[in-house]
Amino acid sequence: MAKKIRIIYTDIKNLWILLYKDEGNAMYKKFIRNNYEMLLDIINCLKVGVYITDGKGNTLFLNDESCKTGGLTREEVLGKNMKELEDMGFVENSVTLRTLDSGKEENIIQALGDGGKVYVTGTPLHRGEKIDIVVCTERNITETLTLKKLLRERDKTNDIVREEVEYLKKQNIVMWGNLIAEDEESKKIAEQATRVAKLDTTVLLMGESGTGKEVFANFIYQNSSRVGKPFIKVNCAAIPDNLLESELFGYEPGAFTGADRKGKRGLFEMASQGTLFLDEIGEIPLHLQSKLLRALQEKEIMRVGGTETKQIDIRLITATNRDLKKAVSDGVFREDLYYRLNIMPIEIPPLRGRKKDVKALTLYFIDQFNKTYKMNKRISEEAIRILQRFDWPGNIRELENVIERIMISYGGDMINVFQVERVIGASEANAKVKTPEIGGKSMTQLMDEYERHILETAMESNKRASDVARALKMNKSTLWRRLKKYGLEE
Repeated sequence: MAKKIRIIYTDIKNLWILLYKDEGNAMYKKFIRNNYEMLLDIINCLKVGVYITDGKGNTLFLNDESCKTGGLTREEVLGKNMKELEDMGFVENSVTLRTLDSGKEENIIQALGDGGKVYVTGTPLHRGEKIDIVVCTERNITETLTLKKLLRERDKTNDIVREEVEYLKKQNIVMWGNLIAEDEESKKIAEQATRVAKLDTTVLLMGESGTGKEVFANFIYQNSSRVGKPFIKVNCAAIPDNLLESELFGYEPGAFTGADRKGKRGLFEMASQGTLFLDEIGEIPLHLQSKLLRALQEKEIMRVGGTETKQIDIRLITATNRDLKKAVSDGVFREDLYYRLNIMPIEIPPLRGRKKDVKALTLYFIDQFNKTYKMNKRISEEAIRILQRFDWPGNIRELENVIERIMISYGGDMINVFQVERVIGASEANAKVKTPEIGGKSMTQLMDEYERHILETAMESNKRASDVARALKMNKSTLWRRLKKYGLEE
């Protein structure tokens, strides 16, 4: 009859001793192999990382908490030797290897490849004279750091934040509200928007999805003479065609089946004295475009089912990701309406054409998510360079999404190259091979630049350092020295 084990104190080391205590020599590896799923269910209940290797350092078992701290999936590390993981840079100063060398319990603060740090205890369990397995327990470092060290880290973080603020000031970044511009082209557009904001004219914002058209619309409103008055926003593509007319222009009582008996004001009336922002203006159906044109030309509207016109006083801002000129040629957009909207066009370039903005936007998003999630994250320069080399098909919206995903997916306070490439994919970084420019450099400097570029390119095509070594036909230790030389070991 199986023994009942009552765990009074949930210290993982004691748990293993209780589970495996026997009169004879315990065959730990066999026990793990035969009871893997059951053990995984039990150990996953603990809020402590558990990582088990055999007596040679080969990975046998790890629970979900250990996967979180390490940043790698269970499938990626099972069967891997700790020496290999250490050489690849995913684990630094392995406590397992220390325990195997000393034959006794070891305790260290361990740095992991994803930037996190954990307090790790390695406990050897013997079968006779030999070590059969090594059980490592991983605890969040914040549980073991002293108050003095926490305060020191906090001071260090504050210094970094102050440095970043100074950086923004020195770089003359245009930053009002959420409008950030560091790239020269972006600064010109921001200056143009500033001038236009003061003039009560119609503005057409053009650009790909996610480039920040709504942010510019907000900026124009905030810097206009109508600030403080109504600012009504509507996405024309989000409203069904059969409802769009009544939403924009309102309707009279009894205008159609299901209509409110009191009638309803439309968005044009609600925006009276203020600003109306029509996003995705290119999606307005052709039969409504004439009514919109009349509202802009005559400054009056007529409700659905109504017989009298109503005067309106609004400032109109529109936005589109479509080529309206082509839409006119295709016969799906009225030419006269196009010219009425195109009084003051502002073309917002995609993020791939504003590489200098990537750093400023990244720092801004990190600051915002630090506040949201009560974090103290920062980012390495190497990681920023990877972000700047990416094409960002989804533009600013995609960059924001990536930064948030990285921040909530990995431990540690430093966002590094490893984390960025895991999220956006190293192969998508799109770094182009380029011959180094001579520019008075020595042959050694030129060769170093070229070697670094070869390594970066190989790392983008191969997810693991061992694959890079195989692709370049290099010894792993040689590769590791080269990576350390160029600061690419992360």
